[in-house]
Amino acid sequence: MSAVPLLDLTALPAEQRLGQLVSALDSLSAGQSVTVQTTAQWDDLLLGLQEQRWGQYDWRPVSDPAEQRTVLLVRLQSGVGQSIPAFFTRDHHHCDALYAETENAANDGDTARMAEYCRQFLAAMTHHFQMEESGLFPAFENKTGMRQGPTMVMRSEHEQMRGLMRQMLQAAETGDAELMLKAGGTLLFVMQQHNVKEEQMLYPMSEMHLRPADALLQEIQRL
Repeated sequence: MSAVPLLDLTALPAEQRLGQLVSALDSLSAGQSVTVQTTAQWDDLLLGLQEQRWGQYDWRPVSDPAEQRTVLLVRLQSGVGQSIPAFFTRDHHHCDALYAETENAANDGDTARMAEYCRQFLAAMTHHFQMEESGLFPAFENKTGMRQGPTMVMRSEHEQMRGLMRQMLQAAETGDAELMLKAGGTLLFVMQQHNVKEEQMLYPMSEMHLRPADALLQEIQRL
């Protein structure tokens, strides 16, 4: 992945941070991104960003230490919209890209880069699972009454993937590229099958039952 600019909000007074964040977003072209360092009060900034620029951005976790948070803010194309399929499929693509970077670093023998991208990949996957398990799945189940259907299968596959993710992280942190690639290859196979089922079945079903979905997606985005 190419380097992206950094916006450090940590030294700014709290009342200036949202304005700087909005200005940084407005300066981006579609597809461009900025890395944002801020304090633990990211949730407050995100709420303000939703009020002013909903539908114009995605955000992704990079790191989440106790006192400072780093996120990636991505500018969307005008008119893309925030449907459930579009929102979650974009997140799939982000996770896929981070996995590819992890795999490339392992194949190059660059164990430090492998470990860094692996941590970012697992942070993205963990956040994706959280948005589904604490947001989308309960909303779908409450609306349809289907609690033993597709969401049950997806949760089970999440648990399978979490086990493989733990193996990846352990291997990456000990510099074992061969073991990381082995666990990652199995995870990639499971993840690809899983994503197809979500993108072709669960997300369209959710959109049909839960639209208009903006309020739900804003809540999910704050998880």
